[in-house]
Amino acid sequence: TLLINAAMIPTAWRSRLYLLFIIACFAVPLAAAGWLARHWTPEDTVQHGELLHPARPLDLRLTSIDGRSTALRGYWTLLYAGSARGCDARCHTALYDLRQVRLALGKEMGRVATVLLLDGAPDAGLRQWLAGEHAAMTVGVDEAGLQHRLKEAFARTDATVDWIYLIDPLGNLLMRYPVTVEPRGILKDLQRLLKWSQIG
Repeated sequence: TLLINAAMIPTAWRSRLYLLFIIACFAVPLAAAGWLARHWTPEDTVQHGELLHPARPLDLRLTSIDGRSTALRGYWTLLYAGSARGCDARCHTALYDLRQVRLALGKEMGRVATVLLLDGAPDAGLRQWLAGEHAAMTVGVDEAGLQHRLKEAFARTDATVDWIYLIDPLGNLLMRYPVTVEPRGILKDLQRLLKWSQIG
């Protein structure tokens, strides 16, 4: 039946249809690729935070709460910028997520540091709570305007949103995540970076 129908097509139209078919063989894949590039990203290339491009180098020196100067180099660093006046619900969520993400890395967790950067010296109550709940976390006092530099590195700033920042072992600010992000997203990004990174 197909042969009979093809035979019924006039010769002039038959050559045009063949030409259209050949063009379609090239055009359709290109159109599909263009649509996919605009609307679909493979799961294994998605980052779950806000990427800073290009990455920005930071001077990651801070003063620990016991008065010592600390340089944060050589580790992949997850940093939360908090207030010395206390740790509210958003702060509790951020610090808990940082701890759980690091623990979930298993044997790779030694390559990752978690940091709480405070805008002043914490009182005795906050110190005691941090020592009990987050003993493995580095707690430092921002004495060089680092919190401000973290915020102004990104084009969009929102005072109502708290952020978790990702910094590479060379001291480059790479990404930030709102504290409302699903911790699995941070974990997946870190696992991918640790897998392919030759540093830290």
